[in-house]
Amino acid sequence: MTDAATNLEQHNDADQLQTGFEVYCHECGYNLRGIDTARCPECGTDSPALQNAKPSIPWAHRESLGNVRAFLKTVVFASFGLRKLSQNVYLPIDFAESQKFRRWTIGTAMLFAIAFAIWFHVSGVSGLLSDSFFTELREMIWPSFVIIGLLTLYVVLATGVPSLFFDYRDVPVSLRNNAVALSYYCAAPLAWWPIPLAISVLIVLQNPIDIPNRWLAVALTSIAFLAPLTPIVLWCFQLFRIAKRVLRGQTGRKAWLTIGIPLLWFACAILVFVLIPLAGFYTWVLYDALS
Repeated sequence: MTDAATNLEQHNDADQLQTGFEVYCHECGYNLRGIDTARCPECGTDSPALQNAKPSIPWAHRESLGNVRAFLKTVVFASFGLRKLSQNVYLPIDFAESQKFRRWTIGTAMLFAIAFAIWFHVSGVSGLLSDSFFTELREMIWPSFVIIGLLTLYVVLATGVPSLFFDYRDVPVSLRNNAVALSYYCAAPLAWWPIPLAISVLIVLQNPIDIPNRWLAVALTSIAFLAPLTPIVLWCFQLFRIAKRVLRGQTGRKAWLTIGIPLLWFACAILVFVLIPLAGFYTWVLYDALS
């Protein structure tokens, strides 16, 4: 009797896990739970949520695609699929998988940073950086380790900040959890952000201000300034698309998300690149004085 009762309890728990997620129309957000048809009664669109509960995010299919291929396809999907990514907010999304993608994104960005640091320290051979300041800085290895460590900490904080703006108690739990998980996928542009940054650095090293053609100089200077901002703009746009679907009719919250996320990113930058180094420097001075 005990085994039968245990089996029955496990069966009931499994049923609850299968039916516990609210299913929504991918277009208008109408709750489709309990509806047998594949068409939304509210807006009339076909709902893939009823036909296939698997998200269209390539990372969710990495068992068949492979880790590297799934990651690359997800980076493209989450960076340039300006409408498709936010539609997944109405489908069950694995939170642990989104965290894993976030770690892959941070790791890729840090690999670019390490590669840039290595290039910086060996660039003296090619004579790309002949300025005396860069020459002296290139001879010291430890600043690169400190900067990469601080940059890693900042990226971890920056990718976690957007999730705070979807944690509202009056939002259905399933939508709230999905929005938080998707906010980690929105950080995908960080994986290729060093590419426009490198383009900007190369343009600056060429000193476009000295180019005789004024319009070409202005164009190159504009590219050098705007290129690193492109991934950040795409990141923010994806977050706003998700907020537009989850926070329907809540203009104040969407405005707070639009303003609050950049403010918190700036606050994190002050904390990581100003306050922590100052605290470390003060600790070092205090230790040196006492010793």
